[in-house]
Amino acid sequence: MAIITTLITGALTGLIISTTGVGGGVIVLPILTYLYGMNALMAVATANLLSMLMKVASSWLHYKLGNIPLRRAMIVLGIMLPATFGASLLVTWLASVPAWQAITEKSINLLVVAAILFSLWLFIQRMFFPPPLPANTAETPMSVRELLLPGITAGVVLGATGVGGGIVVLPMLLRYAKMDIRQAIGTSIFVTTLLSGSSAIAYMQDGHTDVRLALWLFAGSLLSMPLTKILLTRMPDRAFQYATLILILCSAVMMTLNLF
Repeated sequence: MAIITTLITGALTGLIISTTGVGGGVIVLPILTYLYGMNALMAVATANLLSMLMKVASSWLHYKLGNIPLRRAMIVLGIMLPATFGASLLVTWLASVPAWQAITEKSINLLVVAAILFSLWLFIQRMFFPPPLPANTAETPMSVRELLLPGITAGVVLGATGVGGGIVVLPMLLRYAKMDIRQAIGTSIFVTTLLSGSSAIAYMQDGHTDVRLALWLFAGSLLSMPLTKILLTRMPDRAFQYATLILILCSAVMMTLNLF
């Protein structure tokens, strides 16, 4: 019965990640914290592995649908990857020092909430007060200089907290990489697949990851792929935006309550 519940949970999680780009911070962390009773560090470690596994198939699906501008995606990846891996190694080291364990967990929870609230502000600005952009965003120039600081910051947050696509990377892509919502979702999934993988490697070294649970949840996520493809081809952009906004709001409430 527990396995069936885990498969259903994985299917719902995979559907949300694939259609909105929202992942570890919004969906997986609250699930691992509230449903499976994990502490902050173990939840972050397991969320990174699960996020990588779930997003491999989703990345391929978005690529086939033309939602990933590869040149821009590789620039974003090149900026974020060193920051993500370095932050993961730092958190793992701090958690291994007994005197710093409690402070590290509390800091992770605070950083998660701060990232959610900041990205919520960015997303609302983009959604309701968008800057004027040409219709073809593929021709809109992207400033690497403007992307540098947000990209490094997003990489550090993802590596330290497991907060990824919808919370940090998606709003960043919308605002600084000049992408539309479908491109931002596709690129967010592709980039955070590789970033979560690098972070998962760092956390697995000290045994913080529940690999068995991550694999069962991943197996469940595969069940939702046919429905995901239908939604991606038929839902309007505005529907994706509202779905993402609602998920970020729900996550903000849940993770804030977890502080108390």
